[in-house]
Amino acid sequence: MFQPKRHFQATAIFLLGLLFLGVPTAAHAGEGLPTMRFVQSGHTASSWPLYVAQEKKFLQKNGLNLEVIVIRGATNTTRAVLSETVPIGRINPDYVIGAIEKGAKVRIVAGNMEKIPYDLTARPEIKSGADLKGKTIGVSTLTGGTTLMLQEIMEKAFKIRETDYKMLVVGTSPERYAALKGGSVHATFMGPPFNFRARQEGFKPLVTFHEILGPIQFTVDFAHMNFLQSRRDDVVKYLKSMIQASQWLYDPKNKEEAIALHMKVLKSTRQIAEQDYKFLVQEFQPFSKTGAVSKVAMEKTMELRAKEGIYKDKKVPPYTNYVDNSLVEEAQRQLGLK
Repeated sequence: MFQPKRHFQATAIFLLGLLFLGVPTAAHAGEGLPTMRFVQSGHTASSWPLYVAQEKKFLQKNGLNLEVIVIRGATNTTRAVLSETVPIGRINPDYVIGAIEKGAKVRIVAGNMEKIPYDLTARPEIKSGADLKGKTIGVSTLTGGTTLMLQEIMEKAFKIRETDYKMLVVGTSPERYAALKGGSVHATFMGPPFNFRARQEGFKPLVTFHEILGPIQFTVDFAHMNFLQSRRDDVVKYLKSMIQASQWLYDPKNKEEAIALHMKVLKSTRQIAEQDYKFLVQEFQPFSKTGAVSKVAMEKTMELRAKEGIYKDKKVPPYTNYVDNSLVEEAQRQLGLK
């Protein structure tokens, strides 16, 4: 039987070292408030509501400091929480579901993005998706998560099976963008601002993930069950702050401040920040307004896991097996949303 603590003991020591390489996103601790450590795998516009929660001090107003740490790679990010090196984090739900099915004591506590803002983008010499046969595609991992999504897109959009192309692990969106520019991959998938930047530089967008997949749970917050028991109120404070931040971001009257925040935190130009705002906030709107896990989006995640053969000859479990909705529901009640 899978034993998380024994399995991840060595990993925890390794990750403790990695934490010092992480990139905190800057909100300073408020004197006298409890601090909660939080981990994610990248530092992009996908975390815009998180930066709002910090910069607008929603977290401090709700009685919490948040120390945000970046650990590159979905697997390492997941292991940080499984090992209790960091108690709560954000990642694609596929990794969390897989860990729970192996006995890990973690649960999904909220949904962040219920649509995926990725483009599959290729080098200029690739004229169509069909040209990717036999070529190399940059990915973040070889299994699970966005890789399952990529395989679905390649098959549905271009009739190309996973045995007909190569995958190269190159990292998160910034690293995948660099790999595409450097020529080590023929194509890869990226979100804002890297997909827009690539278009401006002459790289070819082939298809968006959303037009093939529809709603799918891109990222979730998940936490170790020991932490949920010992510091439940602090997790509720965090979730409450994230709901407030998403609603603030979607409010049109905050547009100029939101763009300025993007430029400050992500070191972006005004043009890039405006482009990301137009797409992510005004048009695509992938961020959850209530913090809830989307039923439709999570069922799509389970559908891809089943297609991968994970539940061969077994009934596909309901996604609710992996989710503890009670904390986000409490946050919603405190905000008058329930």
